[in-house]
Amino acid sequence: MPRKLARQKKNPLSGFYVKMKILRKILVIHLIIFAVIFCSGYIFVAFFAKPVIEAQIEKQLGIEAEISSVSLTLPLAIEINNFILKDIAAIKKIRISPSIIGFLAGKIVLNNVSVIKPELTIERKKDGTFNIPQIKQTGKSQVIAAGISIKDGRILVRDKKVSEEVFSFEVKNLNAYIRKASLLPYPLKIEYDISADILSRPGIENAVIAGKGWIDWTNKDMLGDLNISGIDAMLFAPYFRNFVAKPEQLGQAKASFGADLSAENNDLLVKCRLLINNLSAKKETGEQAAEKSIAESLQTAALELLKTPADEIVIDFEIRTKLDRPRMDKMALKGAVFQPIIQKAIEKPEELKDTIEGLGEQIKEKIKNIDKEDMQELKEKGKEIEDAFKAIFKKKSQ
Repeated sequence: MPRKLARQKKNPLSGFYVKMKILRKILVIHLIIFAVIFCSGYIFVAFFAKPVIEAQIEKQLGIEAEISSVSLTLPLAIEINNFILKDIAAIKKIRISPSIIGFLAGKIVLNNVSVIKPELTIERKKDGTFNIPQIKQTGKSQVIAAGISIKDGRILVRDKKVSEEVFSFEVKNLNAYIRKASLLPYPLKIEYDISADILSRPGIENAVIAGKGWIDWTNKDMLGDLNISGIDAMLFAPYFRNFVAKPEQLGQAKASFGADLSAENNDLLVKCRLLINNLSAKKETGEQAAEKSIAESLQTAALELLKTPADEIVIDFEIRTKLDRPRMDKMALKGAVFQPIIQKAIEKPEELKDTIEGLGEQIKEKIKNIDKEDMQELKEKGKEIEDAFKAIFKKKSQ
């Protein structure tokens, strides 16, 4: 009996070692199972995912898609290499990290979608439509992305509507980060941070795009900003034709645009400011003024009301819409832009004297010999002013 007790005392950790061996075996079995599943998934993705993804994209967008390869990597992520969407996009790599917890809950949740070196082509056609495809809604399945990042992107914008010839410009060094502000599922609050450069003419510093803020999709609230500074106005002359009588006035002019965005209970308010400075200070001669059309004369008179003592054009306007369904009414936008001109004319009529002096006589003389083309141009300008007044009074009555 004493000898048995002595043997038991010699092995006090024998039970612990047995448990550790069992635990080690369980761990090894789980690792083997994971390795088998991962290898099977890797083989499936490598050989079968590519045609499936291409077919789904073509079905949803109606555009030819091509992928070089698809692979499964660790930690668990799917990598799509050399993705091409015909005439729209070419992306070097897309890395998708799915959420296992979301998958177990029956939802398609992506922890992060990383898009590396995308090159996009955005085109506005003559009829004003864009080449961006619409996703077809074929079911109730919803994909939720908790985070999206874009690294070293590039966008070529082609506009066939703004001028007779195709106008184009390029955005480079696009970096964007959109991520959840908290690990908690609710509220669904995301933060965004965007930066990019707009290429200018040779020898002129590029314009800079910067934006930062947050959006609470649960409560439909938002606070953020978006600013574009140092725009080469001469390069973008087709877009500034309504702000200067002659493109030559732009010269070395710079423009900047700022927008402060705030939303509460889905009501989105965008406070915008457009500033054009370094405008040519050269005054037009009487002969040059006489050569201008009636519409140009009216436009010059209106723009003079927007100028500051430093010969800058400053336009402040607001856009009101919904956060989850943003819409921009063209007439309301024109009204918002024209409102500062009209208000200034009403509040400070004495400032109109120097601005419109002699304008009546110019119009009177030109009407005598006006041709159909000038009359059509005058009608279009008159319609713009009429629409602006309608939009302003509509806003006042609301």
